[in-house]
Amino acid sequence: MVDLLVPAALFVGSLGALLFGSELFTSAAEEIGLSLGVSPFIIGVTVVAGGTSLPELTSSILAVLRGAPEIVMGSVVGSNISNMLLVLGIAAVVGGNIRVIRELVEVDLPLLVASAVFLLLATWGSPFAWYEGLLALVALGVYVQFTIREKDRYVGMLVDEMVEESGETGPEELRPQADAGTYARLLLSLGVVFAAAYGLVESIITLSTTLQIGTEIVAITAVAVGTSLPEVVVSVVAVRRELPGLAVGNVLGSNLYNSFLVTGVPSLAGDLVVPTSIRSYGLPAMVLITVLYFFITQDREITRWEGMTLLLLYVVFVVNLGSFL
Repeated sequence: MVDLLVPAALFVGSLGALLFGSELFTSAAEEIGLSLGVSPFIIGVTVVAGGTSLPELTSSILAVLRGAPEIVMGSVVGSNISNMLLVLGIAAVVGGNIRVIRELVEVDLPLLVASAVFLLLATWGSPFAWYEGLLALVALGVYVQFTIREKDRYVGMLVDEMVEESGETGPEELRPQADAGTYARLLLSLGVVFAAAYGLVESIITLSTTLQIGTEIVAITAVAVGTSLPEVVVSVVAVRRELPGLAVGNVLGSNLYNSFLVTGVPSLAGDLVVPTSIRSYGLPAMVLITVLYFFITQDREITRWEGMTLLLLYVVFVVNLGSFL
């Protein structure tokens, strides 16, 4: 029991520190970007969107360097499934029906389905190689470039929601000033993120050895749920503030960055091994759930009952995952 408590405590502590460091890094980077005159929208689709995937990215890079590349796909698949089933499910149940903006249904959601299919095909019968990772990074770059080019569509979508909520035409934005303390917070947060990610990877390896299960099983369950907690809070708050575009966009952006960035960067350091549990169950389940997510949003609303169904599907997913233990 003692052999299990120590790595479990290290896991929880490292995960908490990783989430804290990622939030600190994102806020500092956002403040620096704004002080330099960068558009808030561009910061949102780059720094803020990427910040939600920073825990998965750093832990995945260190996992490859540590010789446990199977953690990467487990983390990505688990996080994406948790985002679609847990995050949106909880947001719909707690916050009520989630209205889905038409622009997301027509453009972004089809791309989300394509990213899931890409991962399935790229890992079909082989590891995820560096050239596939490079292709994933190019795809992410194209998506970000398209989003920035079509920013009027997205900005209008979010501004309309904010105006509808507040009844105002939009306050004048003041440019913040980044001082030495801001840059210090940025550097400190990076140190915290990498130290916490190292502790997380080590605890995953120790826990999997002690429990005699694959490291990808720990990554697809405990790590995925833990790193999805910030998205749960953001999405629930967004729905309660009647900003559904932020709730759905939060999940969508996080999943795209996971599929393209979190797999792309670590693959440049070495091929990503895909365990049997991920190839034969995790990835196909992620694709099916993504397609289901696409279809339930076609009426541009996720109801409370659909939210309950999403939560039930997550329970089914975890239970069936038990057959690989």
